[in-house]
Amino acid sequence: MNLKEVLEVTAREVPQRTALVFGPQKISYRELDTAANRVANTLIGLGVKKSDHVAILMSHNPDWVISYFGIIKTGGVAILLSPMLKAPELASLLRDSDAGVLITERRLSRMLTTFRPDIPRLQHVLDVDSETYKSMLAKVSVVSPDVNINNDDTATIIYTSGVLGRQKGVVHTHASLMGTPDIVSAGLHRVRDDVVIDPVPFFYLLGLSELLFGSIIKGSTVVIIPRFTPRSVLEAVEREKGSILFGVPAMYNALAMLPDKVISDYDLSSLRVASSAGAKSSPHLMGILENKLNLTFCETYGLSELSVVSMSTFDNHKLGTVGKPICDLRIVADNGEEVAPGEVGEAVFKAPWMMKEYYNAPELTTQVIRDGWFYTGDLVRVDEDDYLEYVEKKSFIIVTQSGLKISPWDVEDVLLSHPAVAEAAYVGVGCVSDELIPTAFIVLKEGQVASEAAMAAFCRQNLADFKLPKKFEFVDNIPRTGSGKIMRQLLKERQG
Repeated sequence: MNLKEVLEVTAREVPQRTALVFGPQKISYRELDTAANRVANTLIGLGVKKSDHVAILMSHNPDWVISYFGIIKTGGVAILLSPMLKAPELASLLRDSDAGVLITERRLSRMLTTFRPDIPRLQHVLDVDSETYKSMLAKVSVVSPDVNINNDDTATIIYTSGVLGRQKGVVHTHASLMGTPDIVSAGLHRVRDDVVIDPVPFFYLLGLSELLFGSIIKGSTVVIIPRFTPRSVLEAVEREKGSILFGVPAMYNALAMLPDKVISDYDLSSLRVASSAGAKSSPHLMGILENKLNLTFCETYGLSELSVVSMSTFDNHKLGTVGKPICDLRIVADNGEEVAPGEVGEAVFKAPWMMKEYYNAPELTTQVIRDGWFYTGDLVRVDEDDYLEYVEKKSFIIVTQSGLKISPWDVEDVLLSHPAVAEAAYVGVGCVSDELIPTAFIVLKEGQVASEAAMAAFCRQNLADFKLPKKFEFVDNIPRTGSGKIMRQLLKERQG
């Protein structure tokens, strides 16, 4: 099936089942499908045709889902933009994407006003919270448009800076987006009766494909949490009887660190599994999470370009790993030769759900796709039980003066095991002589104190000498991307 058919089939099979929950608001699958048809017919009335580009810039709410499927039903290409970006960044991506229509909110469209003349292809800006837009929707047909969509048609462009460190549009077809949701559902034992708790934005592939599409295919219910806090998740699980939780490691770290007395205030007996992606998780903290919330923690590894390539499952998982590959994997050294079992090398994958290309960037595409294999820039290894361990981006490995290589994660995991530490990041910080100083950035738990000397002593007890931080900095927060990854480059550029 293509994405248009996915929603329509489920809406026919279980029309009255709740598709989306947003606070007190509940939307059935029939209502979701009908609302998407209205959006599609409104866009067609504005001149949108098959393969035209329509951008979405919205908060995490049901209107995002309705708008996305409205675009898909026209045969158009949905351009996914993050509302966390600033106006100049958004204007640049709108130009790059060739979007002719933008579906957004008034607070966001006002931010772009001064940039409109610099985005000549953008003909229409539709604010979903305006009376004008609501009036347009009310006047159109609720019948699904008759559009012929093929599986290899482009469906979505997602902007990411992941592999090559610069923003580029990842082009996905209907087929590539449909490649992994069923696999993930099987791994999590997701069924129609499941209630999925969702604090993950849909402009990430994790939120769009594995969470949203996977749930719609099954006819499960998705509970949208507009802004993550630990308590908002616990309240949603209790209120809606949530059974599956999706998130990124930073979210799970916050949940794991909640005092037992806070967790005991909630009935979490319905929750059985948590799925994580977007960054590497701490096996120490995730062990605490499993015990505190009485669930199974499943870590997934993927990229915007390939969705899921390795995953833990409900029946087969090992903390500290990203499970086992679900597609072809090679682990190669810098010379391109495969490394010996157990050794660290770059992960290179081949999967039928690989992206089509980077939009309008053939030279970037050829940097990462060679002979049908995708070069991730991620260092991994396979352990003695054939589980895949994510190590780090190649560019953030710290190399000592004697040539020894340190994964920041090895040090961060030790720091996170200290009872006073809430967050930690370990990077090589630049200085005047261009020598990188291995520096531990530490956020302490509320009410906790720790000195540099105490942390140094703790590290000496738990780390090999060559891994020891040369410097400790206590900070109020660790800068992270929206998906929870540590923004190492920002820390790396700090002057000692």
